[in-house]
Amino acid sequence: MTSHPHGDASVTALEPITDHESLRDSDGVPYHEESDVVDDEIVEFQADAPDLAAVGVTNDDGDVLLRRLTETCSWKLPVASVAPDEDYAAAIRDQVSETIGLTVALETVAGVWDLHVRTEDGERTASRAFVVFGGASLDGYDLDAATPEGDGVEEAGWFDALPEDADRVPGTDFFFD
Repeated sequence: MTSHPHGDASVTALEPITDHESLRDSDGVPYHEESDVVDDEIVEFQADAPDLAAVGVTNDDGDVLLRRLTETCSWKLPVASVAPDEDYAAAIRDQVSETIGLTVALETVAGVWDLHVRTEDGERTASRAFVVFGGASLDGYDLDAATPEGDGVEEAGWFDALPEDADRVPGTDFFFD
């Protein structure tokens, strides 16, 4: 397995992660907690939204894999919804294989973002977690040769800089200097 340019060798042996909070005190894993007071509609959205796993897959040139799910979707890191008690690592590996056609080796946990929102009166709260991995393709880096196992994305590509109109899921900046 190759070493991720931004990774920490202490977290290269990844075991299943079903509880993002288990990474809170892990050496080499940045754990970010953010809280905000927001409108009721945003709390409702966050309460209904699943946790997410994301991966920054880099190639030999240091370019980062981004994808657009649909024609109207913005470029972003590959992300996967994670159901309660589901393995974050398995969810993102499966997502990349199914939608882009690459087998990904997850090499690092780049960080955890634990987001909490509440209404001003504090009566409604919601939380959502993002676990972001760094990884490499085990199949090489030729996206034209990649064969998705499921419904493919609209477009995938290698980027040395984040496009201006890209979506920045938590952890995106970790992969772009």
